[in-house]
Amino acid sequence: MECFLFVASVLGCFVYWGIGYSLAEGQGNWFVGHTGWFGTFPEDERVMWFFQFVFAATACTIVSGSVAERCDIIPYFIYSIVITGK
Repeated sequence: MECFLFVASVLGCFVYWGIGYSLAEGQGNWFVGHTGWFGTFPEDERVMWFFQFVFAATACTIVSGSVAERCDIIPYFIYSIVITGK
């Protein structure tokens, strides 16, 4: 199970780096951000990116504890990617 959490965290990291942070924290309107796609945010925001990623990964792992052994591995990874990148 620990291996699955690690893989889900790594996949979630890439998805959050690519689209999640820009949707949540990028410059845009009041609803969604439009800048910062795939890590093009300023260097001084890297600490904030990591801080926000830890919260996104925590949301993924909390729910994964409830679905452990109740679903197959592929739907679990898809769920982890979607919940972390969202």
